[in-house]
Amino acid sequence: MKNFYIIISEYTTKVRAISATRNRLAEELKKHGANVDIYEGYLDRDFRIPDNVDCVITVGGDGTMLRASRAGFGMDVAFLGINKGHMGYLTELSQIDDYDEVIERLMKDDFKIEERMMLSASAYRDGRRIYRDHALNDVLIGKNDCVHMMTFELYINDTFINSYRADGVVVSSPTGSTCYSMSAGGPIAEPTSKLLLVTPICPHAINTRPLVLSPLDKVKIIPRHTTQLVSCDGADGTDLESGDEIIVTKSRSSMKFIRFKETSFLDTLRDRMRYV
Repeated sequence: MKNFYIIISEYTTKVRAISATRNRLAEELKKHGANVDIYEGYLDRDFRIPDNVDCVITVGGDGTMLRASRAGFGMDVAFLGINKGHMGYLTELSQIDDYDEVIERLMKDDFKIEERMMLSASAYRDGRRIYRDHALNDVLIGKNDCVHMMTFELYINDTFINSYRADGVVVSSPTGSTCYSMSAGGPIAEPTSKLLLVTPICPHAINTRPLVLSPLDKVKIIPRHTTQLVSCDGADGTDLESGDEIIVTKSRSSMKFIRFKETSFLDTLRDRMRYV
């Protein structure tokens, strides 16, 4: 690897320790002959990773990594996260004790690549597409008010499954199974597996259960109220109308994580759950 792009979370730009990490990373990478660019601030929906970047290093939390992954959608780029946030499920390092070792391993490609599936979401109104986005974690169809429940119909591969009254529904990837889906009562999946998880949020029925689906399945959701929205990975929501069709499938692209450590997902899960 030679071309690096460092992204600093907008919430941590004023923290002295973050500035020190950023400066040291850039300095050491350049000493080893790497090309380094730095971006500081919020990554909105239209932000894109520049071309010819080999590695994106995020300094922040899982939210920073999520926005960066969407900004690099479809690109052949690897991601390395340095956790300065809360949980840090998606980040590889909490701190760098030996910059020389980390930089040398990056420059020599001395690491493992862990691929994670992503989701593709589209919304259609009267046959016309009004929304399209991608998610590493999840696609949320939820309420844009805080009072009323929403009603929606669920179809799998165009087969009607059920009609729900709930606060919403989360369609999650395995990576996102430890996020909103888990909070809503969904199962935890090994993050490199290939699955679709469908979890109603606070359903008004005692017999409603989450669904675990094949990555080849197509999830279709039709809201029956006008106070709903769709959002990918917590990005700004797009309003929906009754009768709109939201289609969620496995994306054609995946995300590549750089892994230095041999720590298993179960070890990470155990350690992170201590702080929930």
